[in-house]
Amino acid sequence: MNEVSASELLAAWESGSEVSVQARNALLSGAHFKVWPDPVPAPRLRGILRRRVTATQRRGRPVVGATECLASLAEMGEQGLLMGYVDERERAGHWFQLYLDPHPLKVIGCVKVGMSPGDDPVTGTV
Repeated sequence: MNEVSASELLAAWESGSEVSVQARNALLSGAHFKVWPDPVPAPRLRGILRRRVTATQRRGRPVVGATECLASLAEMGEQGLLMGYVDERERAGHWFQLYLDPHPLKVIGCVKVGMSPGDDPVTGTV
């Protein structure tokens, strides 16, 4: 998959969860985003998400939507999914981790993490 544009990502939202609505609104407000082009098997993503949630909560950071997101990832079986994020740390102190079905592009899960602008979510706080 090639690079995803903001308009493509906005069109990929079907979920009406509160976390998904907040992530979509952050994207509409101009928050930075990225979607990695290489699919990762859903079971691997579930394991990564579980570990990151545990580590993030241990650091005292709030995590919202993880239970629902893990259930959505489980429903995807062995399918390869894309990962992405919407970074709203500067404006509202939130990082949204996204999980997407690549064909057709659709957000299937979203987790919100409270963070400071200096936190690095890629190194384990998400």
